[in-house]
Amino acid sequence: QVRPRDIVRIVRGRLEERGIAVRDVRLNGSAASHVLHHDSGLSYKDLDLIFGVGLTGEAEFQLVKEVVLDCLLDFLPEGVSKEKIGPQTLKEAYVQKMVKVCNDTDRWSLISLSNNSGKNVELKFVDSLRRQFEFSVDSFQIVLDSLLLFYECSEHAMSERFHPSVLGESMYGDFGEALEHLRGRLIATRNPEEIRG
Repeated sequence: QVRPRDIVRIVRGRLEERGIAVRDVRLNGSAASHVLHHDSGLSYKDLDLIFGVGLTGEAEFQLVKEVVLDCLLDFLPEGVSKEKIGPQTLKEAYVQKMVKVCNDTDRWSLISLSNNSGKNVELKFVDSLRRQFEFSVDSFQIVLDSLLLFYECSEHAMSERFHPSVLGESMYGDFGEALEHLRGRLIATRNPEEIRG
């Protein structure tokens, strides 16, 4: 059993050890919407996490992939002979999909980790992303850095009265309007011609 915060901590640490600075880590999309308004009627199927990073070329994209696959080795159960497991085996066993986009307006990669007993964990490494949402209700992002720091540094357990503050943002532009759409179960988009599927 691996906690998402442990995945984030280890991936972030390894990226920074290898020279890729992480600007921030964010909960994204329907999971963030669910946190902001859990009575919205919207469920979430994946835990979408965005790592803000600099991806200037192919070397950085490759390094991100290597770091994530290397981190998966750390999460294998005790007793598994890790020396005999290569990146391809890890990819086949634990990675549902990998996407890399690198053009004039978009520089990001996605590594979706399979989870047979719960939500998949989608790790998105973003330098730039022109279109960050389809609808206002899935435009929310929650910056997790203060929460992650709390888990690392605090000697006290989190409670209703003792917890860090986190920042929620809407990529839609108007947080209040997007939140009203979420509460009212309304569909709104800025560019309907860009809706996929």
